[in-house]
Amino acid sequence: MAQAPWDVIIVGQGLAGTTLAWHLIAEGQRVLLLDAGEAVTSSKIAAGLITPITGKRMALSRRYDEFLPAARKFYTSIEKQTGQAFFHDRIALRLFRSDEERENWSTRSGKPDFRSHLVSPQPAPLLDSKLGDASGGGFAMNAAQLDVVAYLDASRAVLEWKPVTLDWHRDVVFDAEGVSVSGCRARTLISCEGFAATRNPYFQWVPFLAAKGDILTVRFHDRVLPQSLHRGIWVAPTAEPDVFRVGSTYDWDNLDQVPNASARAEIESKLKEFFHLPYTVLDHRAAVRPIISESKALVGLHPEEERLGYFNGLGSKGSLHAPWYAQCLADFLVHRNPLPEDVDVQTHFVSNDARH
Repeated sequence: MAQAPWDVIIVGQGLAGTTLAWHLIAEGQRVLLLDAGEAVTSSKIAAGLITPITGKRMALSRRYDEFLPAARKFYTSIEKQTGQAFFHDRIALRLFRSDEERENWSTRSGKPDFRSHLVSPQPAPLLDSKLGDASGGGFAMNAAQLDVVAYLDASRAVLEWKPVTLDWHRDVVFDAEGVSVSGCRARTLISCEGFAATRNPYFQWVPFLAAKGDILTVRFHDRVLPQSLHRGIWVAPTAEPDVFRVGSTYDWDNLDQVPNASARAEIESKLKEFFHLPYTVLDHRAAVRPIISESKALVGLHPEEERLGYFNGLGSKGSLHAPWYAQCLADFLVHRNPLPEDVDVQTHFVSNDARH
């Protein structure tokens, strides 16, 4: 059989697959991406927000001081290679919704590891009263944002890819010399399929805890600063100065891509609680976040098929986490550097015999 023309074939040109492709190419690998070209995926509707202090409890984002430098270095490198700009430093405003949130912050705000991420001096007022209500208090932090769609589009214009809707039962054949995928040959095949990986027969044992999210695109009827706002929902800038993304909901039961009217109502209700500007809803989309147990991404090789790899589970912090996880997997595939145990997909493996 002829030698494989590709070192690695990656299934999925979302955030995970695209970022892994760039890292492998930097290591001299020949990479082909296969992508179904769906109009709506979790990557394509992601806001790309990167914030150091997150969640209802205002916790420090895990390993932020390690993940952010890796992300910044990676994205700025790809900007230079593609001639496109898609990674932006932002100010993020966190506005409090309750006394509980204010109390939580009062126990954290004086700690050095929290203060190091705050804007200094803090803006006063936090939010122009003509735009919205920040009377409940809050804080401004240094943050960032990836224009995910611009990053994916710029990458697709440069990377080698083919439009393929893959049937894993019919189109994938492993043999002693590599793998055949829809007429293409490679030494290694990597699944970067997002939530679609739950239908992949090789990885149905991965412990997904996926959640559907609805997101609105709105046009405000006045000027708004290009910063993100967080108060029960987030409001994120886009490339158009008056157009923002607003989201998001978490639905753990209805794992489809159908926009939900009650989710839209929930988002708009939370927006109107604190933001006064009139707006027009331009778009409403929904997708399923590929969240895996413990909200950590998993990477590595299938424990029973050494030519098959996996990179998935980036979830809501994918723009921050993707470069670091992709580097781990690329180093493992090319140099056989060991994977950190907590990100190795094999730690969750349950054999077919054990499941039946």
